[in-house]
Amino acid sequence: MVLPWRSRGGRRAERRNLSTSGDTSVVKIKVPAQLRSSKIELVQSPRAPLTPRDAVEICRRLENATAREENAECLEIVSKIKNLAKDNGETNKKCLLQYSVVSELTSCFQRFASTREEHAPLLEEVLSVITSWLPLNRTEGFSKMGSTASLKTLVRFLNAPDAKTRQNAVFCIREVIAIDKRFVYALTDIEGAFEGLIKIIKDSVSTSSTKASIMAIYRIISCDNKTASKLVNLGLVALIAEMIVNNAEKSVCERCLVVLNVVCDNEQSREDVLGNALIVPLIVKKILRVSDLATQCSVSILWKLWRKNNDHLLVEALQVGAFEKLLVVLQVGCEEKTKERASELLRNLNRCRNEMENTNCVDSSMHLKNVKKSF
Repeated sequence: MVLPWRSRGGRRAERRNLSTSGDTSVVKIKVPAQLRSSKIELVQSPRAPLTPRDAVEICRRLENATAREENAECLEIVSKIKNLAKDNGETNKKCLLQYSVVSELTSCFQRFASTREEHAPLLEEVLSVITSWLPLNRTEGFSKMGSTASLKTLVRFLNAPDAKTRQNAVFCIREVIAIDKRFVYALTDIEGAFEGLIKIIKDSVSTSSTKASIMAIYRIISCDNKTASKLVNLGLVALIAEMIVNNAEKSVCERCLVVLNVVCDNEQSREDVLGNALIVPLIVKKILRVSDLATQCSVSILWKLWRKNNDHLLVEALQVGAFEKLLVVLQVGCEEKTKERASELLRNLNRCRNEMENTNCVDSSMHLKNVKKSF
């Protein structure tokens, strides 16, 4: 048996430990010449976890470098923080978070985002570190990402050519606007914000970024209903319909229905929703097919559209099986508000069906000519 601190020849190994502040420990071991051409073998040992003293020192250095606007030094420190978070995983991360590294990182981002000079590599690196630690909405200092300068930089990254940068930006925006409505209003005033969020969905950067963009849009519309018409003009309704048709992931479909539900609260946007021939059959098909929340949203959307469009929508809904679906919704049970809306829709659907049977006539223009795909 060869002990780890001895060579095969029985000689005592020469050990040199370079482990400081999370650096790699290197062990020099002499081995017989017949086994290796080189007489020195470097063996990596586990990295030492970060100590509170080291974390405080790192934060202090970053704070000072940010105050002096030393781009290169800040980039070096941020890269070190990123590497430390990878080593010993949660241990180093918890230590860094405990000693307010997020506050220093967001201060750095805000400071360099406010300058006229170009600091994209540094800002992208800071954003990468912050994003890898999300959610941070309750962490001290994270609200600095909601400053005007920081949001403008995030929107610029949202429209950047690099997919990873765009993904990090939309993740951060989603978290920031969840903290305070003020940040939502600040974001809506920035040129290119809506276009960037819509483009994330159109380009299908990744499933996670699509979800983040949808949730950001939901929070924006929920806070300011007037923004719905702007987003609809950018093609939001058509995008939602396309995602519901093509995306098999339930969580994406659920988020789409949640957004469509708040869009229908805006009178002008309801007209655009009704103008899409796929919406009604898609909504009816998703009742009881995705989740309880999706069913609630689907019933709510139908109810809101019916209140605006009256019997024309009822005829269209009857043709795609809404009456039977709503009956089942009441039978299996649902929340009180959904139950009331489903009951009201059923009464009017039944009335409409009786009128159609009595007249034995259905306007051919009400058939869904644009539906070319089974759902």
